[in-house]
Amino acid sequence: EPVPACSAGKMAAVVREMFGLASPQNRAESGKLGRNEGTSGEESQLVEAEEIPRCLFVGPKGSGKTSLLFQYGLSLVAQGRRVTFISHETLHTMPLQVAGVPQPDQLSLKQLHIMYLNSQDALLKYLCSVHTQNALPTAILVDNLDYYVRTAQTAEAAPVIAMLCAHLVDAAYFVSNKLSEGKSADGRVLCPVVATVTPPGDRTTLQWYRRFLTAVWEVKGVAGQPHIYQLSDVSSGGRDSLVVTYETGRKLQVLDVQEMQVELGEGLEGD
Repeated sequence: EPVPACSAGKMAAVVREMFGLASPQNRAESGKLGRNEGTSGEESQLVEAEEIPRCLFVGPKGSGKTSLLFQYGLSLVAQGRRVTFISHETLHTMPLQVAGVPQPDQLSLKQLHIMYLNSQDALLKYLCSVHTQNALPTAILVDNLDYYVRTAQTAEAAPVIAMLCAHLVDAAYFVSNKLSEGKSADGRVLCPVVATVTPPGDRTTLQWYRRFLTAVWEVKGVAGQPHIYQLSDVSSGGRDSLVVTYETGRKLQVLDVQEMQVELGEGLEGD
């Protein structure tokens, strides 16, 4: 199924934050990302799982996925949010910076918590522990989620994908509702879940990710242009979608941004 129009707007807001393109209006339209003030006298409303931004970024190695995910985390901590960034390997150097995007100060950076979890068990243990934490994350980012699928001691990927993604969504659902207690609809906190994977190579595997991480953004190289990539939404059902062309080098440089009609890519169709 295509992502509903309201949800597609939230997902596009995630991409805008990655590239430093978000305006205050974009953030307001994205589901009040970063807003947690309540309105007295109004009844608190439960956050539904469908309201939470749940994004999957699919692209080849070297296309800048880690850098964009990291930049998204930096953009959120600059807004005062607490972000968990999960990686299976140590980041020996800072990921590429997006050119022209101001970086948060050192005090804000303390709200970006990098966790090195090198096994599926470690990832699951952390996601379960969210329910008992005092300082809750307001965004959960997982780089190379497919690593935890590939290293599982099982021949079938589908059950592992379902288990990991279900725990991710459950953690975000818990956080969103816990931090939204006593707040009005306008003051609720939505905890995004954003993950990156390399192209799985078959339609069925990707569909299992999409059952939980409903917005799929695909990174493709531009033919004949080394280091130049396009990021586009392939789950919007042909509606207007944000398309960003960028170049990887010493920094990630945005070359073009446009709204255009997109078609579902081969192998990325809905159920």
